[in-house]
Amino acid sequence: MRKKEILRRRRLASSIRKRITSYYIASEQEEIAKAAASQGVSLSSFIASAALREARKINPRKRSE
Repeated sequence: MRKKEILRRRRLASSIRKRITSYYIASEQEEIAKAAASQGVSLSSFIASAALREARKINPRKRSE
Protein backbone atom coordinates (compact mmCIF):
# COMPACT_ATOMS: atom_id res chain seq x y z
CA MET A 1 0.00 0.00 0.00
CA ARG A 2 1.38 3.42 -0.97
CA LYS A 3 2.00 6.00 1.71
CA LYS A 4 -0.02 9.16 1.39
CA GLU A 5 2.00 11.71 -0.56
CA ILE A 6 2.53 14.92 1.37
CA LEU A 7 2.43 18.09 -0.68
CA ARG A 8 5.26 20.46 0.04
CA ARG A 9 5.79 24.08 -0.79
CA ARG A 10 7.26 24.54 -4.25
CA ARG A 11 10.70 26.14 -4.47
CA LEU A 12 10.57 29.20 -6.68
CA ALA A 13 14.21 30.31 -6.55
CA SER A 14 15.36 28.04 -9.37
CA SER A 15 12.11 27.78 -11.31
CA ILE A 16 11.13 29.42 -14.55
CA ARG A 17 8.24 31.70 -13.74
CA LYS A 18 5.82 31.38 -16.58
CA ARG A 19 2.12 32.14 -16.42
CA ILE A 20 -0.37 29.40 -17.31
CA THR A 21 -4.07 30.15 -17.48
CA SER A 22 -6.78 27.60 -16.76
CA TYR A 23 -10.54 27.97 -16.59
CA TYR A 24 -13.02 26.31 -14.25
CA ILE A 25 -16.72 26.49 -13.60
CA ALA A 26 -17.64 27.78 -10.14
CA SER A 27 -18.23 24.33 -8.62
CA GLU A 28 -14.88 23.03 -9.91
CA GLN A 29 -13.03 26.06 -8.55
CA GLU A 30 -14.68 25.61 -5.16
CA GLU A 31 -13.78 21.92 -5.07
CA ILE A 32 -10.14 22.63 -5.97
CA ALA A 33 -9.89 25.46 -3.44
CA LYS A 34 -11.24 23.24 -0.64
CA ALA A 35 -8.77 20.48 -1.52
CA ALA A 36 -5.85 22.92 -1.56
CA ALA A 37 -6.91 24.36 1.80
CA SER A 38 -7.19 20.90 3.33
CA GLN A 39 -3.60 20.19 2.20
CA GLY A 40 -2.43 23.56 3.54
CA VAL A 41 -1.01 24.77 0.23
CA SER A 42 -1.84 27.59 -2.15
CA LEU A 43 -4.23 27.04 -5.01
CA SER A 44 -1.49 27.51 -7.60
CA SER A 45 0.84 25.08 -5.82
CA PHE A 46 -1.93 22.50 -5.56
CA ILE A 47 -2.74 22.76 -9.27
CA ALA A 48 0.93 22.68 -10.31
CA SER A 49 1.60 19.59 -8.19
CA ALA A 50 -1.42 17.78 -9.62
CA ALA A 51 -0.44 18.70 -13.18
CA LEU A 52 3.14 17.49 -12.68
CA ARG A 53 1.94 14.24 -11.13
CA GLU A 54 -0.28 13.55 -14.16
CA ALA A 55 2.42 14.59 -16.63
CA ARG A 56 4.89 12.19 -15.00
CA LYS A 57 2.39 9.34 -15.34
CA ILE A 58 2.06 10.04 -19.06
CA ASN A 59 5.75 10.85 -19.67
CA PRO A 60 7.68 8.53 -17.35
CA ARG A 61 11.41 9.06 -17.32
CA LYS A 62 14.31 8.77 -14.97
CA ARG A 63 14.72 11.96 -12.96
CA SER A 64 17.85 12.83 -11.01
CA GLU A 65 16.69 13.75 -7.51
